[in-house]
Amino acid sequence: MQRFINSTCLMAGLLPIAFIQLVQAQEVVNLIFDIQAQATTTGVDVQMKSLTDEPLLIQEYREGNTIIIEILDVDLGLPNDNNVILSTPDEAITTVEAEKVDRNVQIRITGKDNLPKVNIIQGDKILTLKAEAVSDFSQTQQYQEIPETIDLIVTATRKPDELRRIPRSVTVINRQQIEEQTALTEDLGTILGKLVPGFGPPSDRAFTASSLRGRNASILIDGVPLNVNNRDFDRELQTISPNAIERIEVLRGPSALYGGEATGGIINIITRRPTEESFVSTAEIGIDAALGELQGESFGNFLRYGISGKKDDFDFLIDLSRKDSGASFDAQGDRIPTIQGTDESETFNLLGKLGVQFDENQRLQFTANYFYDRRESPFISDPAVDDIEGRRKARALRVGTLEFPNGGGPQMDQNILLNLSYSHNDLWGSSLDTQIYYRDNVSRSDPRDRRPGAFGIFQGELNSQNWGTRFSVDTPVSPQFNILWGFDFDQETSSNTFNLFDGDIFDATNGKVNRLTEKRILVPAYDLNSLGLLAQVQWDVSENFTLSGGLRYENIKVSVGDYTTFFDDFIKGGSDTFDDFLFNVGASFNVTEEVTLFANFSQGFSVPDFGIVFGFPDPGFEVGQDVNITQPQKVNEFELGLRGNWNNIQASLSGFYNYSDFGSAFEFNNDTGFFDIVRAPERVYGIEATIDTQINDFWNLGGTFSWSDGEADLANDGNYLPLSSARISPIKFTAYVQNQTLPNWSNRLQATWIGDRSSAFDEGVDPSPVYSYFLLDLISSIKLGQGTLQIGIENLLDTFYFPLYSQRTQGFSNTFYSAGSGRTISVKYGISW
Repeated sequence: MQRFINSTCLMAGLLPIAFIQLVQAQEVVNLIFDIQAQATTTGVDVQMKSLTDEPLLIQEYREGNTIIIEILDVDLGLPNDNNVILSTPDEAITTVEAEKVDRNVQIRITGKDNLPKVNIIQGDKILTLKAEAVSDFSQTQQYQEIPETIDLIVTATRKPDELRRIPRSVTVINRQQIEEQTALTEDLGTILGKLVPGFGPPSDRAFTASSLRGRNASILIDGVPLNVNNRDFDRELQTISPNAIERIEVLRGPSALYGGEATGGIINIITRRPTEESFVSTAEIGIDAALGELQGESFGNFLRYGISGKKDDFDFLIDLSRKDSGASFDAQGDRIPTIQGTDESETFNLLGKLGVQFDENQRLQFTANYFYDRRESPFISDPAVDDIEGRRKARALRVGTLEFPNGGGPQMDQNILLNLSYSHNDLWGSSLDTQIYYRDNVSRSDPRDRRPGAFGIFQGELNSQNWGTRFSVDTPVSPQFNILWGFDFDQETSSNTFNLFDGDIFDATNGKVNRLTEKRILVPAYDLNSLGLLAQVQWDVSENFTLSGGLRYENIKVSVGDYTTFFDDFIKGGSDTFDDFLFNVGASFNVTEEVTLFANFSQGFSVPDFGIVFGFPDPGFEVGQDVNITQPQKVNEFELGLRGNWNNIQASLSGFYNYSDFGSAFEFNNDTGFFDIVRAPERVYGIEATIDTQINDFWNLGGTFSWSDGEADLANDGNYLPLSSARISPIKFTAYVQNQTLPNWSNRLQATWIGDRSSAFDEGVDPSPVYSYFLLDLISSIKLGQGTLQIGIENLLDTFYFPLYSQRTQGFSNTFYSAGSGRTISVKYGISW
């Protein structure tokens, strides 16, 4: 404890001194001081002049018929404060406006009937926007190409930056892609599995069954951590609806930028932003069903309503959605009895935001999100399939709506998130970002029959709360060199309770009645406090060569009181503290204007699952003494990659190798029915690739490729065995082709192929192998009236298959061996006014 206090005091004393020195060294923030617009035969040319010749960081998006060019980290100074640069209401492009928003400048170009097409040209101290009016026929196609033709800005690096300057593999899922994929599914894990290289395939489960590059990902909402140290539930992606999300940024590979748990990467979920218009309403309605026989129980429905607006210095957003999911049926027409599934559930999400812009540099924003999901099915997975020899498809057994006299309840997830953020764009020349947050999470599993195991018939309930703060300052020491520094603090409290049910009543009612006989603590309430101090630098050595690097000091303390285990063993409480320094260094080199080569070394840090450590301690266990079990793992990764961005082609290729001398693998314990922690050396390696092409105004196509493998020396004897398919996914190919069929009608076909993997099964690591399968989806979008009609058909070919999770867990029980969904259809109509 004294070491913790000393380290904290030392760093706290040094940070203000460093800040003062850096502030004294910096130069003037860039300023746009002149904007001119001139009409052309095809549209409008907009020319902006800035103080410095540094390239401007640009983000591009749309609102209705307005294209918004947002220039990051610049000031705006125009004569007479005239923000209307051009007003021609009778022309194809009606207005050009400039506005200071937060720390950025927005150029808003509005078309009379359609969204304009904008070409961005950067020169010395001059930025030119060539805006062209677009005909009805190419309108939708141009909108779809926007995210592909610009330099993406990735805020998951804790400050906005151009993708070409980041020496990491990055995937950005924008709002348009989210809207496309929600035509098929509202499940975030499925969306990530279809779009992100290195992320495992969809599982049809409520929990996160996929890893990122063979390890855990740190999942955030607006920088607020969602990961719970007690990983028995893994429900991080069951905390927010896709309808409340603006974009998702994925950094692939270990990182310490946001603290621990990011040994596989960071998934940063960014919530919807308020509109710049005075008031906008949005409404959506939809239905979905199994298309095979249109079974009545498969029908679900969707409703959403949102409002957003701006008045003077205040802006707001409220977004409410409700999804009622029907039952799932496989390609053979059989009902799917998915254990911990997402079907037959009711999901509710409410996002609210209130922001105030004190001046052009200062913004305060409060965000609240409430998510609730409850699953009630009259069917269970029939345990009789385990009485039949060999692999047998799980089958549904109708028992009626489950009853829980005396306590407990159906499967559910509830997440409350509160976040207050403040930013100052010109604090003595630096940019300040700070936030304070609170999160409360409750998860409950469905009932499990694990007889004759020690737990019998039980149900788990996880309760966790965490609060914390982040503070970072980005200081430009010179035009070519800047440093970002700050600190993070997070306190998490979690516990896991088991509801035990009466076996005789359970058997007599075929599992319908779950009468609570006892509530037992499986994992006692324990606290996990973490403090991180960080410094990250970036140096533009030349116009084409950028170096970046940094370090983070992480201090983690775990504490638990005296408790009695589930098996009535007394454990004396105590505490333990871990700390370490983590490094990263990377370089990006622009070989040509279109091609960037990058390389990096990065480290990630995580503590083990103390839920397993405290829930299943070995005889004589003492907190703080059993270092072999409680010692954190540090993951080191080397990565080399190539990115290309041409006019009509965007591509990337990367290879990685990561290792940990003290990894954290899991081994199934037949006595408890749970996994034990095995600390052993591990290594994971792989290749990832992406490509997107715009053939012409009517055709787009692209895809991704992911291959990885890994081994662990479980016996510490130099003999490495394959890692489980729970962590290492088989080869994954995804592909899509998109066509603008008619002026107001576009179609997208997308495919996913998952390969075989049997190496872990052959070596006795997994109980069953994984076999390949292929899936095809169709998304159709039609502009109808003032709104848009979306039609999605998932598993278009009605393929009969078993998802990866079902295959790899079949060896434990055939009740897990549930087939994937057959052909399903979703129809949705949305309108904004």
